[in-house]
Amino acid sequence: MNEVSDPAPEYVEVASTDSRHRVRLWSLVLLAVGIPNLIEAVATGYSLKVPAGKLARAGRELAIFAEEDHNWPPPKFFGEQTGASGRRPPTVLLLGGLLIFYVLTGPAELGSEWFRRGAVDSSAVLQKGEWWRLLTALTLHADLVHLLGNLVFGGLVIHFLLRVYGVGLGLFLTIFCGALANYANVLAHGPGHHSVGFSTAVFAAVGLLVGSQLNRQRFGGIILPLGAGLSLLAMIGSEGVRTDLGAHLWGLAVGMACGLLRRFWPRGAAVGGLSGATLPRGWPQAALLVAVFLALVGTWLLALAVR
Repeated sequence: MNEVSDPAPEYVEVASTDSRHRVRLWSLVLLAVGIPNLIEAVATGYSLKVPAGKLARAGRELAIFAEEDHNWPPPKFFGEQTGASGRRPPTVLLLGGLLIFYVLTGPAELGSEWFRRGAVDSSAVLQKGEWWRLLTALTLHADLVHLLGNLVFGGLVIHFLLRVYGVGLGLFLTIFCGALANYANVLAHGPGHHSVGFSTAVFAAVGLLVGSQLNRQRFGGIILPLGAGLSLLAMIGSEGVRTDLGAHLWGLAVGMACGLLRRFWPRGAAVGGLSGATLPRGWPQAALLVAVFLALVGTWLLALAVR
């Protein structure tokens, strides 16, 4: 007696992707709900096929999975961005430059030429157009306490900022926002005001991190940068020669504004734990790092050249 077997079901494509991992994941999802499937290699990647009679159900199951998987795994605040070279950011090396420069300039109380030519002097900025002071002042420190506060607490903030944005872009934004905060502080105080310190840029870095997190409504992510910023504020306060609480607050405000503007950046793959924003990698990061170095050297050359 001959037996008549059912014809093999026709398999049709339900989804395709160029990711081997993703197509295997989809296959497991369908198998978990009892839908047989096949994975075929095609010119564009991989094709996932199911029996024609189960196409509609398979499509629904994959749509449900995509919706549930949309925000998983939760994005890490500091992500995987490791700077222009793909390595850990050289924070110690970068901040070590501030220590070496302090050895050269000494504290403000010695009245060295470095402070006379490089400190923020609102009268010189507003009346003589000596804009370079907005940058050179970031490299000066009034005293050792001010310097150590920036190296310890500021170093923590800068390290994680560079991990998020990359070394080149992170430093560029930190210096740019710090200089802009100095200018805002000059306008707020008017002629006769003096200040120095990298702490303005540190608070700008705090603002950048906080603004980026608020932009994504991830309030938990603001605890670490704000905590480090408040520790720095408590340590250096507004005491000491030519230190300025207003400049710190302006740095925080300018940095937050810049961080919030990230929502208008080009959209792309998740980078640095801040999904959706496209960050430069490779040579653009290196170019920005060189630009920061040239800007600081160039402004100091201008400061020393003016009589």
